Amino acid sequence: MSPNSLPQTSAQAQQLETIGFLATGIAHDFSNLLTSIVGQTSLALATLPQDNVARLHIEKAMQAAEFAAELTRQLLTYASSHDAPDELINLNQLVNDNISLLNTTLLNGVSLQLDLTPNLPPIEAKRAHIQQIIMNLIINAAESIEDGHGIVLLRTGLETIRDDQKRYHFANGRSLSSGPHIFLQVTDTGCGMSQKQVAHIFSPFFTTKPSGRGLGLATVLDVVNLYDGGISVESQPGLGSTFCVFLPLPTHLGAMPNMTTLH
Repeated sequence: MSPNSLPQTSAQAQQLETIGFLATGIAHDFSNLLTSIVGQTSLALATLPQDNVARLHIEKAMQAAEFAAELTRQLLTYASSHDAPDELINLNQLVNDNISLLNTTLLNGVSLQLDLTPNLPPIEAKRAHIQQIIMNLIINAAESIEDGHGIVLLRTGLETIRDDQKRYHFANGRSLSSGPHIFLQVTDTGCGMSQKQVAHIFSPFFTTKPSGRGLGLATVLDVVNLYDGGISVESQPGLGSTFCVFLPLPTHLGAMPNMTTLH
């Protein structure tokens, strides 16, 4: 199957739904455990003098626990957000609101760079869903940088898809409706992938990483499909990867000027 023709089957949708129920239960239990870990770590820090050599290690453990707790909260929010109302979201603001959390996903030596087109019109979606797209694409990009030194570039912009436009082929096997779309593009300087690997990356539990779980990109595809968007993938071994998500603007906003064209 071509990587540009990967429609999500009903079996895949049912599998993701089952995974969602399972993950929600695990996340609740995990959240309770993390609350205990953070609490006990805080007590340990309170009993140590400032010059104790163990403080640095405990502080790092606490930071990791707090980061894990934040990810767990996002998972629970995502799982419960399907019934939440959509809202108008400024994508640039959402990225900036999450910049501290995004930076914690990066290993030392990996830098996150932003290229955000100003004055973007809002998209209409659930905030937790768009956060999941951003977070999972950044984590996926960071983990692809095997030597620990590289760049993850996040771009936003606005582009009009024309009826006669054929240069976009989307990994979820659909043609986008014509009109203005917000795009979120994540490019990394990582190891890249073969076309054979690209053809399977959105399948649940498929991963190219020894320590991966293969659920992040499946979640991204699930959200993109939910909002009638598209996602394109460009990658070559040794040359990094570029993921670009397109989400349509609310129809009542109409066409917008100052489109940013992708290259």
